[in-house]
Amino acid sequence: MLLRRNSYLEKALRVRKILFDKTGTLTRGLLALADDSRRDLLARPLAERRVLWNLTGRSSHPVSRCVAAALSLNDATADGAAVLDPAADDVREVPGEGLVWERDGVVWRFGRPAFALPAAGSAEAHAGRSVFSRDGEPLASLVLVEEMKADAAAEVARLQAAGYEVHLLSGDAPARVRAAAAALGLRADRARGGLTPQAKADAVRALDDRDTLMIGDGLNDSPSFDAAWTAATPAVDRAVLPHKADFYYLGDGVAAVRRSLDAARRLRAVQRGNLAFAGAYNLIAVGLCLSGAVTPVVAAVLMPVSSVTVVAATAARLGARRSAWTS
Repeated sequence: MLLRRNSYLEKALRVRKILFDKTGTLTRGLLALADDSRRDLLARPLAERRVLWNLTGRSSHPVSRCVAAALSLNDATADGAAVLDPAADDVREVPGEGLVWERDGVVWRFGRPAFALPAAGSAEAHAGRSVFSRDGEPLASLVLVEEMKADAAAEVARLQAAGYEVHLLSGDAPARVRAAAAALGLRADRARGGLTPQAKADAVRALDDRDTLMIGDGLNDSPSFDAAWTAATPAVDRAVLPHKADFYYLGDGVAAVRRSLDAARRLRAVQRGNLAFAGAYNLIAVGLCLSGAVTPVVAAVLMPVSSVTVVAATAARLGARRSAWTS
């Protein structure tokens, strides 16, 4: 866990609501195509697969990486789909929505159903899927499955047991988000899906921007970071979020979130203990001085002894149990 701003240790004391993004934050971010979707995708004409590979190959979103990898593995030959088209530099990514490429008068899209199929009512039949379309007509409707991080459910349970209000906010389909919430042991009313980046930020503000900790890993979480009281990310390799986060963390899990909150509370307890010790020490020392029991030699000894005692006690209390999660 790497602190970017020392103010986080003060901010963390006010946190009461913890808001998680789903894909890449609570899940591993490694998606796989469902078997039926993989067969349907690979059955598409070669020209369409080439377009889709050029779309998804330029995005770092987990869904795009999954589809691009599936196409690359199955079409890696020179005459296959995984062939770079220089014109694909015009591919545009719309955060929280998908990818769009206007080529030779044709508009290709891949992403959320409402984005890929802009015609009113066209997206309803593809809810919970990622859609590849040409001029608003669906070509492939893909189902992706994902895996939770190993400690996600246990850490969410620990946070809730500690009195924190845990929420799940995601741009993924509501049905997929509800299933993730059930797996994590979250109440249904604390899980919201189908959110655009701005809608997610609005949800953060609605929950109270003075006690919220937002954890996310994608560009679409950037507005939510701006709206939250404090923020964290596991995405140390991204261009934007690490600079907006108060801390970021490494490892294949989310335990750093709870540990950072615990560390802030432990630091406050140590600070209060030090103040109590200083107050008691000075009260006793002044009394001894007034009684004439403190000679100059005794005073010269007590001053450094008191300082060394405070420093040693602080180091011992803050260092306890650190070896379990640091290196």
